[in-house]
Amino acid sequence: MNVAIITARAGSKSIRNKNILPLRGKPLIAYPIEAARQASRVARTYISTDSPEIMAVARELGCEIIVRPDDLCGDHVNHGEVIKHAAEYADAREKGLENIVLLLGNTVMVDGGLIDKALAMLAERADLDSVMSVWEAADDHPLRALEIVEGQLLPYGDHQRQASTERQSYPKAYYYDQGVWAFRKECVQKREGPNPWWWMGKRSAPIIRTWVAGRDIHTPLDVRIAEWWLDNYPGVAEL
Repeated sequence: MNVAIITARAGSKSIRNKNILPLRGKPLIAYPIEAARQASRVARTYISTDSPEIMAVARELGCEIIVRPDDLCGDHVNHGEVIKHAAEYADAREKGLENIVLLLGNTVMVDGGLIDKALAMLAERADLDSVMSVWEAADDHPLRALEIVEGQLLPYGDHQRQASTERQSYPKAYYYDQGVWAFRKECVQKREGPNPWWWMGKRSAPIIRTWVAGRDIHTPLDVRIAEWWLDNYPGVAEL
């Protein structure tokens, strides 16, 4: 048995009330909720939040509410601890819970098919602890990262590092794309996942998506990209 958990806190600093921002006639939080409810492999959808406004939208859309305790509210709380709390809450209420899909509350670029794909991978491969959607780096490859030290640009983290200008020569690098995490419920207790996603377990498999296909919303530019996505690819999570 599988459940979806969506995390969406109050108090966004980048865009006020971001998770209930109206996008093409719906609050932003409605998009991941609808994606979870479309997934045939998800039995129930939970929302972990400290926002009464988000709770109201979630209830209207048929979600179970997880009210965050005070020690898991605020700007500097480890997201993993929020996930662990929500996973334990759901596990205490769902008989036979096996896997959890974790979605962010501030993206429109997920759908039921993507969620079912991740859960199918867990069902088919007993060797896996988790699945996450990722994108492949190119110009933003970590070998091209810089930092500013005393006003000077230097290679990030290793000032002696040498890298070619031809990115095709780099080893492939991937980033979580803000789309979907799916993991076995016991992973939140083991804390063995790839840093910083310690709740994902030792063995995590990828779903590789087009870069923009998992972008979440933090800036006004992200809002415009989300609107463009909804206008051109409604209900689509992968190109």
